[in-house]
Amino acid sequence: MNESELRRSVFVAGLIQAGDVVLTTTPEPASQIIRMITGADISHAMICVGKSSVIDSTGDGVHARNLERLILEPGCAGHVLRPVKPLTTEQLHSIISFARAAVGTRYSITSAAKSVLAGFVAGRRQFCSRLVAQAYRDAGVNLVSDADFCHPGELLKSAALVEVPNVLRNLSSEEEADRREDIDNVQAMRDSTNALLGEARKMSSEIESLNDIDAYLVEHPEGDAHLVQALRSSRYLELWRDEFERNSWQYHVALMEGADGSEQRKQRYCEELLADERLCQNRFVLNHAGYVTVNTLHPRQYFALKVELYDLLTQFRARRIKAATTWLERRGLLEPAPPRLLRPHTSEWFASLREWNPKQAAMAEAATRATGSLDVCSVCADDPVRDYALVSMPAAGPGTLRLCDDCFRIRSADEPMKPF
Repeated sequence: MNESELRRSVFVAGLIQAGDVVLTTTPEPASQIIRMITGADISHAMICVGKSSVIDSTGDGVHARNLERLILEPGCAGHVLRPVKPLTTEQLHSIISFARAAVGTRYSITSAAKSVLAGFVAGRRQFCSRLVAQAYRDAGVNLVSDADFCHPGELLKSAALVEVPNVLRNLSSEEEADRREDIDNVQAMRDSTNALLGEARKMSSEIESLNDIDAYLVEHPEGDAHLVQALRSSRYLELWRDEFERNSWQYHVALMEGADGSEQRKQRYCEELLADERLCQNRFVLNHAGYVTVNTLHPRQYFALKVELYDLLTQFRARRIKAATTWLERRGLLEPAPPRLLRPHTSEWFASLREWNPKQAAMAEAATRATGSLDVCSVCADDPVRDYALVSMPAAGPGTLRLCDDCFRIRSADEPMKPF
């Protein structure tokens, strides 16, 4: 065995993209048994959902984790597989949404053991290879013959996937020491999610994922107080503070300029962030819209707190995007793009508002339908009107309104606006 085979290895994150299937193994006895039974050199499967972010199912359930923190022990294999036929944008969004919706689902060791056999009925709990195969099946792509019961070795041999080359590199001794000392910050999210779900499962054993809590609460409003307390006690609403304090340099260009690290590292971070923003739907925006809708139909304090949370997370995401964009523009690495304001009551304007706040979009659409005209106030349907833009553009949504004089006076008291 040569020296390189004795070193631990890591994935080259820059070669891995959203939708990729990541396969690994460990020296643990359970992994050795899986490899022996399946005849493959791997025992675990994950799916990449964004920059260095993968989702998998392990003993503590379905959770996201940081791929850059994953260290493979000497002699342990790692593979990255990509669809032979490139995914469409819609398919990629479907796969990522499926994986994210499963977060919190409990792990099924029984189903995992049965995955090398046939004739069993799929349950709702997850294991690693099932999660990957089902996410792809949900997007209309069959990786294996039976997505409900498959093992990682079947994914490795799938004719629908092709291997990405050179995705592993050896760690130096210095890098290994640094990584071992680093804190697994994603673990805090896993612990918080499990704590929230643990409290929810006291109310219903049918709850597996976070989405199941929403469905339960729609039918059982009496559970609102308990679930609100669980949200707070689990620190689910506070985790953003930890992230902000840990990576405050990412949220303002002045802090980014003064932060430790090379220009190359900062450039790579900024470019990867903007590429991820272009490729993947902003889940904070989507979740905000979803909770606005469900809270309109079924008012609960739990849903209202989720609306506030995703409003805040959207704002923080926008700050990161702005800082990264400005940093690249200052160095001539990105062409400045002039801000584009959407004219109120156009189809683009309604689509933008609907994506962020379906309730407000529905009210504006009702106002125009009631009068049979688009040249009426977005709020009360009166006229005459003028078009206004918010002085401080919001993190999401169009940021423009068509208002009568009365509604302008009321709205501009809290949200300064200017005509355009």
